[in-house]
Amino acid sequence: WLPKDARAAIRIAPAAVGAPPLLSVEEVATLIRRGEEFLRAGDVPSARIALRRAVAEGNAKAALLLGATFDPLLLAEHGVIGFASDPVQARSWYQRAAELGAPEAPRRLERLAGL
Repeated sequence: WLPKDARAAIRIAPAAVGAPPLLSVEEVATLIRRGEEFLRAGDVPSARIALRRAVAEGNAKAALLLGATFDPLLLAEHGVIGFASDPVQARSWYQRAAELGAPEAPRRLERLAGL
């Protein structure tokens, strides 16, 4: 417990570039696996939370999967309803995946280029 005014002074700083990962390889793999399980179950918001955490650790697969949760083409292909697509966010996550070395990311960026 912290007094209300003390809580306001606490700030969580983003990880510094080049800083060591905060999670182990196993923990990142678990986040990705859980993200995939959430996607299969249709729980897109929970999948996004898990995948964002894995991307924060520099994982290319997580960035690619996260992009797919916003990709209007992939959402339509999988018959996902109830979630608005966001091509701008999809492009952003695919670009991040490409920067992290995902070989599939450039192809997905090309597919979105026509939108």
